[in-house]
Amino acid sequence: MTSKYFYDLLNQEPDDLPDRHTTAKPATVSGEKVTVAVVRKALGTGSQPHRHPNVEQFNYVLEGRLRALVEDEQIEIGPGGLVYIPANALHQTVAIGDGDCIYFMAKDAQSDKKLGIMGIPDREGANTPHYEPGFEPDAKK
Repeated sequence: MTSKYFYDLLNQEPDDLPDRHTTAKPATVSGEKVTVAVVRKALGTGSQPHRHPNVEQFNYVLEGRLRALVEDEQIEIGPGGLVYIPANALHQTVAIGDGDCIYFMAKDAQSDKKLGIMGIPDREGANTPHYEPGFEPDAKK
């Protein structure tokens, strides 16, 4: 059920992100001003702390639990929880709890044509996703 106006984000193939400082698997749709996605993060994984210089964002948890950091505030949220991330705010999200996390994301990514939905890691060299202890790719073998 994909057309010019209607999408099935829960069953859409996720995008292949070029930058790998996150484990996010977003199935996105972009309009003229706003990009939305259903994002899946595997348990124990997430993004490095990063910023979107010109883009604000909302994440609404549908399934699972998310540990979210925005600037100096950190919280754990579950289904029905909403995170607001202002433009240029340092933030990080990690799937926690008993399973993967699925959340709905909305951001004005069209205001940054160069980066789109991607952010800039806050520390140099942070070009790998975040893994909680015991969830590193090598630990799963």
